[in-house]
Amino acid sequence: MRGPAGTVCTLLALAAALTGCGSDSDDDAGAPAPAATSRSAEPSPASPTPTKPSSSPSPTAMKPMKPSTPAELRACADGSCTVVVTKGTEIPRADALRAGPFTVSAVGAEGVDLSSVDASGFTSNLLGQRPDQGGPSTVNELSIAVLTIAGDTAKLRLFPAE
Repeated sequence: MRGPAGTVCTLLALAAALTGCGSDSDDDAGAPAPAATSRSAEPSPASPTPTKPSSSPSPTAMKPMKPSTPAELRACADGSCTVVVTKGTEIPRADALRAGPFTVSAVGAEGVDLSSVDASGFTSNLLGQRPDQGGPSTVNELSIAVLTIAGDTAKLRLFPAE
């Protein structure tokens, strides 16, 4: 008898313990259920929120700029110019500032990549150059700042480093 009686007592003790869990009185026991159902209804008002970001692609809607002509690019040889470049654009050497020539190897959302190999074979790579990077990059005595990026074009300003 102890076996079945012990099992019944254990089950009754377990049932009493579970009934008492999570609340101090029977009145509070019903409160969590309505709160849970009202919370399950909350995600539906949140679903319209993702539609707002879809109206913000205006920065990517910028039209690419017209690339600079070869004559405009040659003006960079003195180390002071503003040009619009695309992938493959060659910017001439600025002899007086000991920098260049530069080749634009990429233009896109990740930034502008420029590379240069001087007469001695020294290679300079400026990777991921962006307007918001905190200032221009400098190679020898030449500074290069990315002013804007629009699609596959970028406006660069070259000037003597201070």
